[in-house]
Amino acid sequence: MPRTDAAPPRPLPPGSGGWARRLAPFVLAHRRPAAFSLAAALVGQGLAALAPAIQRIVVDDALLSDRRSSAPWLVGLVAITVVAFALAFVRRWYGGRVSLAVQYDLRNAIFERLQRLDFAGHDRLHTGQIVARATTDLGLLQMLLSFLPLVLGNLVLIVVAVVVMATLSLPLTVVTVAVLAVLWLVAVRMRRTVFPASWDAQQRAGEVAGVVDEAVNGVRVVKAFGQEERELERLGAASRRLYASRARLVRIQARYTPTLAAVPALAQVAVLGLGGHLALRGDLSIGAFLAFAAYLTQLVAPIRLLAILVAVAQQTRAGGERILDILDVNPGITERDDAPDLPVGPGAVSCRGVRFGYTASTPVLDGFDLDVAPGEVVALFGASGSGKSTVAALLPRFYDVAAGSITIDGVDVRDVTLASLRRRVGVVFEEAFLFSDTIAANIAYGRPDATDAEVRRAAVLAGAADFVDDLPEGYDTVVGERGVSLSGGQRQRIALARALLGDPSVLVLDDATSAVDAGTEASIFAQLRPVLAGRTTLLVAHRRSTLQLADRIVVVDAGRVVEQGSHDDLWERCPRYRELLGHVDPTTSTVTAADVPPPAGTVTAAAWPEPTGDLPRASAEPGRPGAGIGGPGHGHGMMLSATPDLLAALAALPPATEDPSVDEVAATAPPREGAGFGVRTLVAPWRRLLALGLLAVVAEALLGLTGPLLLRVGIDQGVGESRPGLLWAATAVLAAAVGASWVVSHLGALLTGRTAERMLHELRLRIFAQLQRLGIDYYERELAGRIMTRMTTDVEALSQLVQTGLVTLLVGVATGVGVFVFLVVLSPPLALVAALSLPPLVLATRAYQRRASMAYDRAREAIAEVNANLQENLSGVRVAQAHGREDRNRGHFADLNRAYLGHRLGAQRLVSLYFPFVALLASCTTAAVLGAGDVLVARGTVTAGVVVAFVLYLDLFFAPVQQVSQVFDTWQQAQASVRRIDELLALRTVVPSPLDPRAVPEPLGVIRLEDVRFRYPGDGVEERSEALRGVDIELRPGEHVAIVGPTGAGKSTVVRLLARFADPTAGRVTVSGIDLTEIDPGAYRRHIGYVPQEAFLFTGSIRDNIAYGRPDATDAEVEAAARSIGAHGFVAALPDGYRTAVTERGRSLSAGQRQLLALARARLVDPDLLLLDEATSNLDLAAEGRVREALDVLRRGRTTVTVAHRLPTAAQADRIIVLVDGRVAETGTHAELVAADGVYAELWAAFSAGETGGEPVSAATGPRPEV
Repeated sequence: MPRTDAAPPRPLPPGSGGWARRLAPFVLAHRRPAAFSLAAALVGQGLAALAPAIQRIVVDDALLSDRRSSAPWLVGLVAITVVAFALAFVRRWYGGRVSLAVQYDLRNAIFERLQRLDFAGHDRLHTGQIVARATTDLGLLQMLLSFLPLVLGNLVLIVVAVVVMATLSLPLTVVTVAVLAVLWLVAVRMRRTVFPASWDAQQRAGEVAGVVDEAVNGVRVVKAFGQEERELERLGAASRRLYASRARLVRIQARYTPTLAAVPALAQVAVLGLGGHLALRGDLSIGAFLAFAAYLTQLVAPIRLLAILVAVAQQTRAGGERILDILDVNPGITERDDAPDLPVGPGAVSCRGVRFGYTASTPVLDGFDLDVAPGEVVALFGASGSGKSTVAALLPRFYDVAAGSITIDGVDVRDVTLASLRRRVGVVFEEAFLFSDTIAANIAYGRPDATDAEVRRAAVLAGAADFVDDLPEGYDTVVGERGVSLSGGQRQRIALARALLGDPSVLVLDDATSAVDAGTEASIFAQLRPVLAGRTTLLVAHRRSTLQLADRIVVVDAGRVVEQGSHDDLWERCPRYRELLGHVDPTTSTVTAADVPPPAGTVTAAAWPEPTGDLPRASAEPGRPGAGIGGPGHGHGMMLSATPDLLAALAALPPATEDPSVDEVAATAPPREGAGFGVRTLVAPWRRLLALGLLAVVAEALLGLTGPLLLRVGIDQGVGESRPGLLWAATAVLAAAVGASWVVSHLGALLTGRTAERMLHELRLRIFAQLQRLGIDYYERELAGRIMTRMTTDVEALSQLVQTGLVTLLVGVATGVGVFVFLVVLSPPLALVAALSLPPLVLATRAYQRRASMAYDRAREAIAEVNANLQENLSGVRVAQAHGREDRNRGHFADLNRAYLGHRLGAQRLVSLYFPFVALLASCTTAAVLGAGDVLVARGTVTAGVVVAFVLYLDLFFAPVQQVSQVFDTWQQAQASVRRIDELLALRTVVPSPLDPRAVPEPLGVIRLEDVRFRYPGDGVEERSEALRGVDIELRPGEHVAIVGPTGAGKSTVVRLLARFADPTAGRVTVSGIDLTEIDPGAYRRHIGYVPQEAFLFTGSIRDNIAYGRPDATDAEVEAAARSIGAHGFVAALPDGYRTAVTERGRSLSAGQRQLLALARARLVDPDLLLLDEATSNLDLAAEGRVREALDVLRRGRTTVTVAHRLPTAAQADRIIVLVDGRVAETGTHAELVAADGVYAELWAAFSAGETGGEPVSAATGPRPEV
């Protein structure tokens, strides 16, 4: 097995040849086992080619005459068989090892490339496409490699067979060579059409994966706006495009594959007619006749394999190109080979003339100059999208400047190693990303060797120790993917602790406390002041309280420094600074004319440029500019760069327009209670069409059985009785059977292929519909990669079973049964001899199936872990690079990958023993039949023609046995997938829709939480694990209620229950007196506008994102919503305005811009209930002030619940509810609560101290304590 500490091979550079040549280093890395496998294949198939020659000698010299004894030749045949068994084991074992090891190496290489790809490169990626390439495409490549040794061995078999045949009969050999030439021409023609069709089908599969990925990651937005049906429609549309593309591929293959099978069958016709004619003339012996027939029978399987391989090779070529598409993406951020480490120094930072844009046409920074002295704490303050976060990203060299320079201690950051730079510069991103691991592991992410005491010390400094200690498992608590089990504020504190543990000399805090309450923030700042003392720190600030940490405040506007100094200095001389801070007083209005809605029904023409092309959400145009003012703006999906030749070949194909004609309503309906899922359930609705297709397949198999029978007639009666008319009649019947076989094979391939694709389309819909029904809790406990595996790997496993497995199974069964009947009819004594092979065959098959089943089950679990890890690391790659975790993550991924490899090798060992054993048994049975036939012919019981036909039928019997056994591999993988899908479909949502739902009151009336208690799934049973404990809240129609309290008090949990993302553990939530459990969740949520803590945007356009909750909204309504919330200004400033492409998760925009669009999205749906969960935490104060005023208008006449950490937002509410430790501590107006001198008063005092505390506190003096 490969070593996990070894770096994966690298492909040859572009221009070095085709995809296969470029990927050759991955095979050459395992040259020794590859050589063993290849040598075994060549020698083994060469020996196999000798068997018919020995059979000829036995028939001619023993059966038909007494010139020789058959015994030594039969012993020789068995000896060759035993050697061939050993060689077949070597070929399969080492060949399987190579194919699986190459798959292992390529998966590691993909992971490594993604880990080292810079931020700009990741801005261009689409997760769904990447997952498709790391699963489906790698699977195709592995399958092709596993075939290669056998294919090359088959080439030797063909050559040796042709040479031996030439010694027997030159005319028949010429016919055989002509057949091979025709096959080659058909294969070449097939390749020209199959490749572009395969490439297109794989691109469409990537689109399906992309839709699933976004729906999973954006599930809260999907459910909050009741858009499950819309997402289902999107998946259905993508799946229909995939069906149409694959149906076209089926039509193409149904034309060529039967032809590839029919051509060698026509050679059998020639052997019967021409060979019989030569035998009548005495130019060909009966033994030679048998040898030719045996050779052609022997060549049918290799030729069919080559036919399959031509199709698979074209699909693999497309997959290989797509894999190379990833491996060829070179990071733009590189270091010189001789780059030194950044010397340890005081940490002076200097930016000189910095120019940078995420797209060349839209600079974010333009002439940015800044000097930060060692140990100085500098705050960057400016509007959302002004470039603050971009400066933070340039300092650790996540991006490179387009012009100018950035230095640390006088050294240009481009001149030193990335590892040393990022060790010196610690970053806390504005979006706190946590991994699905323990809290301790997340804190120690950048320093896995940290002691428990160091981890706890970092948690204390970040203000996280108290809430971590309160968790049942403490620092061993697993936080779930992206840290979903923690509140936004808790995640931010863990991320801050993670950065502090690295003890960087330069610390960058990008709005690192935006999701914590004022009291917690004050506590964190109190801990941070001594930590920041003597440490160069760059703060990206939105809150005035954050500015108190700074020695100097730098005002950034439009990508430049416009002013800098202390708070008092800036207040006096900087109008922009005053503007940004002037909205603390909620009574001051600064709504600008730019945000005043235009006349009804109109739009600003300049903000709506003509679209330059179609912009589907899951596959936007690659490279299309989509940069917001403050974020990266590249295309969405990293697609294979199609060459002009490929596009021309694709255009020459018939259009992919076929509709699956599936009852999608029935497919997406909830499964019946207790109705399990299995292959039978999947196949049942299509049994008639499948039966017709499979009947055609069976007919083809039975037609194939006529060959040996007609050969017997030709030998015994045509040649033996010198009746040429009968010989030519048998030849004509065989030719007709071949023609009929082509027709039924073509029809069978069409019927089974198209029906299978329709079944899989329905299955995708069924799985995705179930995913849409499941509650948020499922997505919080299940890794996105595992969910993706259900929709990709598991569906593909069923695809292989239905499209190839069932066909092979039926052909095998039909052939086996038919052959057995023919054997008994031909000669009961010989049939009895042949039957002696059945007991060991049955025992071996059962043992193989039992052990292989366990191996495949373990492999299926392991690949789900691999896919989940790949997807999580793809999402968290920015954190990994910031903390220098690339090598460690690569090692962990390689370990998971290696575990999967180990399970697959266990199955491969079984395969390598079982299938050669079946071949050994077949050859031994043939030898036994020849020996028995020698005796029976001598007695006159059977004729030579019967023995010849019997031997040929034996070959036809054992070949399907191997094929059926091979199907078991597919069956086992499919069964494991079926179990996973069945488990998913059996899940019941924690928020069920009632059977007879009551109508949603319009408008929504009084909403009450009555003695509500709530515990998140998976928590302990202790009282402290409850998120809410006996909460009573009443929300009157049109009332604005703010919920405040310390971080983790249960504020977002209340919103969760109001949106009915979950139901209370005890108590109830009612609207107009109706329990929410009696109302359909989707219908209820369509009356809600929801803005989460972390604004999620989908790929597509800005317009599409604003209109997500109301897809039928007009452009004028979309712009009006944006204007009303203050988003129009930044949107209109973008080159493509509202048609600007948004990259995955909205990464092309700043956090503040994403929040503005999320607010506009909620505004557009005109909700009865507005839920704002820290909806303005990433906005600058000026923008927040404008948004607050816009929300004042928006809130009129509608019930609004605001979760607020910025207390001026809460102060505007009609009523404030203070939550502490899951209970309502106090309630009242702002004035009442301040006067009550309780929890709220303490929070207000902490906020006031932060906002109006006079001179910012200096942290530049004193020694810097170690963390």
